[in-house]
Amino acid sequence: MSTRKNSKNVILLVLLVVVVGMAVGYAALSQALVINGTANITAEWKILFTDIKEGKMDGAESKTSPSYTSTTATFDVNLLYPGASAQYIVTVANQGSINAKLTGVDGIDSANKVAPTDITYSINAKEDDPLASGSTKDYIVTVTWNADSTTMPETKTKTATITLNYEQAE
Repeated sequence: MSTRKNSKNVILLVLLVVVVGMAVGYAALSQALVINGTANITAEWKILFTDIKEGKMDGAESKTSPSYTSTTATFDVNLLYPGASAQYIVTVANQGSINAKLTGVDGIDSANKVAPTDITYSINAKEDDPLASGSTKDYIVTVTWNADSTTMPETKTKTATITLNYEQAE
């Protein structure tokens, strides 16, 4: 029986040495891999007004010189008689590094619905107009006094805020 007990002890000892050897071997051969990285965005979104000037003036005169900032273009015009109109050329530039497209124009419909309705605004901008990085686009804003108007409107001033909405082009 003692031989049997000794052989069990030897087997247990061998198994213990094998398990310890495997653990040491695994620890020696295993290694943690670490990935370090930094991501930087170098793209720039920069769409802005760069100019506004008078266009064709038909029975109209600017009360003040048109002006602009990076996000607004402003003009003040006198329409002298029914049928008079004034055009202003507004330049939009994409000075960023991302191509853009016009997704819509806000403010025209709402401005044209308020009194005096005989004075209307329009712009020649079209949805999906592209504006590539580094390029410019001229839009013509027209304000008109309806030629069919036969009475002097009570309100003689009309202000419009027109917004050009851009998003990244695909």
